[in-house]
Amino acid sequence: MQPDFLYIPELAAVIPVVIPVATAILIAILSEIHLFARKKRAATMPAIIAILGFALTFIYVYYLGIAVWTGGLQTFTWPLDASHTEPCSVVMIADQFSVLLMGIFTVLGFVVSVYSIGYMKNDTGLPRYYMLLLIMVGAMNGVVVSGDLFTLFLFYETMSICSFILVAFRRTWEGLEASIKYLMMSAIGSTLVLLSASYLYGLTGTLNLGVMATAIRAGSGHPLIPILVALMTAGFGVKGAIVPFAAWLADAHPAAPSGISAMLSGVVIKVGIYGIVRMNAVLFPFEMVNWPLLLAIFAAVTMTAGNFYALTQTDLKRMLAYSSITQIGFILFAFAATPYAGTAFGYETGAFYVVVHAFTKGLLFLCAGAFLHAVGTRDLDALQGIGKKMPLTSAFFAIGVLSLMGMPPFAGFYAKLLILAAGVDAGLVIGSPYLLFTLVAVFNALLALGYYLRMLNVVWLKDPTENVENAHRSSTSMLCAMALLAIALVVIGVYPAPVYSIAEAAGSALFQVEAFITGITGALSP
Repeated sequence: MQPDFLYIPELAAVIPVVIPVATAILIAILSEIHLFARKKRAATMPAIIAILGFALTFIYVYYLGIAVWTGGLQTFTWPLDASHTEPCSVVMIADQFSVLLMGIFTVLGFVVSVYSIGYMKNDTGLPRYYMLLLIMVGAMNGVVVSGDLFTLFLFYETMSICSFILVAFRRTWEGLEASIKYLMMSAIGSTLVLLSASYLYGLTGTLNLGVMATAIRAGSGHPLIPILVALMTAGFGVKGAIVPFAAWLADAHPAAPSGISAMLSGVVIKVGIYGIVRMNAVLFPFEMVNWPLLLAIFAAVTMTAGNFYALTQTDLKRMLAYSSITQIGFILFAFAATPYAGTAFGYETGAFYVVVHAFTKGLLFLCAGAFLHAVGTRDLDALQGIGKKMPLTSAFFAIGVLSLMGMPPFAGFYAKLLILAAGVDAGLVIGSPYLLFTLVAVFNALLALGYYLRMLNVVWLKDPTENVENAHRSSTSMLCAMALLAIALVVIGVYPAPVYSIAEAAGSALFQVEAFITGITGALSP
């Protein structure tokens, strides 16, 4: 049972959004009354408040998860008097898939806040840094519980604005250039989403996802529907970093502070993938338009292009950024498999891979930041032998790389194996093209070994260069943050059942489209 002081049924879906935003406002107030005037306080106090905010948010997400698992969908509507029937009313709805994603967003925000105590201690404007981080996570939580396109777009743009500013937080030329490029491409993507939403509103007379989905299913299939699928997929695909819309990512990830790189790669791009999968699954039945084929093609192109770009890199953070593009291809591959197979298996494995990739790539960017912090360079050749000078950080880095490779006993082994199994499962259906896409996925899993092994070779097997001779150990907060993610990857790898059971329920909830639609429309009833 949930404690009454923590769980408020009528506000259940919105509180994970409110807590991070309220914590950000608290930091702003304390900053205005000059509580952080001293340099030491400015480096630690905002971080501690942010950490407590994320911890409280996660506790609430945990109790919300219990409510969803035991009592079904949890909804919030506005106005609160429940006397409305207008299809444009604000609806927020939490299912198992939403809860899983909110948990990942919050955990990574917590870890990055811990890491930033040491990594950002010499930076100025830290209250603003933690405020933006909190608001960004709150907005991401808002995106995944939105039951109407207006609310979703509002949170989506809030998340985007925070991420633009955080990429350029240190006001370096590289960061400003990357942020402007990110802003321009995201603006195009947002315009495509807005354009598709406006056409859908014209077709159905509503922005409510449940009412809209019901109207589309009741129709005979408008000729604009395939175009709207393409617009929606491309629009969210910019944020999701699918090729050919991912040009911003390779600049933004290296330029951002490493904690923000971890957030961008670990969770922010997953919001774009959420938009693609949720919108297509809810609004456009597979029988009406073959959107899974479009996703499968994007997946194959994305994973292949990401790999070939990564193979040519010498900048460690840029290599990891292109690796993220490859992994997005694998995630899309899993989600596209489900409609062909007719079971929730692809959604379940995709949800599990989202968890594992968030922790893995978050860990790798934090380790890359620790190397940069200690040596002052991201050049892979200049980091040769750093494993002998920073053994603990390099051990965490090795865990992350081995997990990405899919090596047992790390979490990535099960994640990659299950995704390929989902591809085979979808490919065995008569008339399905998915065996071909599965072969492409296997090829890319093997191709990626080229730069994964190179990273391990440079860090651990090469003799130390002059650059790394004077490398200092990472701060305690940085090591603790990296250790949390590394331990998680080992624990999930050794005993994946608890996390996979949560991902399985999340995938099943995503698969049960009619229940989601009914939950939204039911929330509108007086």
